[in-house]
Amino acid sequence: MRTTSKLTMTGLVGALAAALVLSAGPASADPPATTYPTLAGTGSDTTQFVLDGLSAAILVNGNRVIGSYDALDPATSQPGGLIQTTAGGVQFNRPNGSGAGAKALTASINPTGTYTQGQTVNGVTTQVSIDDQLDFARSSSGPSVAGSDLTFIPFARDAVGYAYANVGTASVPSNLTTADLQNIYKGILTSYTGADNLTHSYVPRLPQANSGTRAFFLKALGLTESQVSWISNLVQENDGSEIDAVGEIVPFSVASWIAQDNLVVANTIRTTPGGSNPVALGSIGGVAPIVNDVLNTSFPYTRLVYNVVETSRLSATDDESVLLQDVFAGPTSAVCDQAGVITTYGFGTLGALCGNTTDYLSGYVTP
Repeated sequence: MRTTSKLTMTGLVGALAAALVLSAGPASADPPATTYPTLAGTGSDTTQFVLDGLSAAILVNGNRVIGSYDALDPATSQPGGLIQTTAGGVQFNRPNGSGAGAKALTASINPTGTYTQGQTVNGVTTQVSIDDQLDFARSSSGPSVAGSDLTFIPFARDAVGYAYANVGTASVPSNLTTADLQNIYKGILTSYTGADNLTHSYVPRLPQANSGTRAFFLKALGLTESQVSWISNLVQENDGSEIDAVGEIVPFSVASWIAQDNLVVANTIRTTPGGSNPVALGSIGGVAPIVNDVLNTSFPYTRLVYNVVETSRLSATDDESVLLQDVFAGPTSAVCDQAGVITTYGFGTLGALCGNTTDYLSGYVTP
């Protein structure tokens, strides 16, 4: 629990007033400058934009209560940079990805009194205490550490497919099987015959190490990190601008692709002047990832996406913890009440499963 209060909570807890505030253009990123919403979080690239939308929609007396910091620096669209989540608080390196978000949340809780976070200034990194600076982490993969210190609270459904550059007759096949994908990422299946009747090499790529999409995709294929250690050309997850060559194949969030196609977030999948080839999503075993412009819940690789909190705060009675419960916990929570926002960003809704606080538990994720 943070000891630095960023919004006077007396009389506000339980008075959540949700109002959909979405612009016609791409979603905003990070809390507005010099504002510090009460519930601060970092982590997943996949869910950063839907959390941006939720933060604009979930208000208390006109104030944002969710402060969600994107995985990439909004000013540069690149990893790195410093964030500050409380007025007068310490600046620290922006976590990039689900794993990095969970590690930063653990460092903020600091259960052993020894965990710190990097702070890079002028190319020099030092370790700083970020005690009580974060309240939640975004995660596109489920618990992976034994224990019950953290609770992964599901709020939407996503799927992970494979993306490729649409380069005409030399494109990667638009339908592959799980066995095909396993062998491509093992380096066993190395080429394909395009519609041009020519042989082309597969170029498998993966997101960065802390990516929840990477972790989910490998688990779905039954692969370990050691089996894909030969793949060194990494990409920022869900960034279509990096998928532009013949044979490239990359795991990609279906919800992110839909949101980009709908232009509610920055477009990286469509050709722009001087830009890359349009990015397509393939079918797996004949099942398409998108049906009637929405995520296909029958796609083979569907997953839950989560907001992660410290378990003890779900039963705490201080104002900020009760606000956290009102926002994230249970099917009538403020987040679960925003089905329109969730679907606008390409995700599927969960019904009664949304806000579940009993089934997805984890130990602390050591920074």
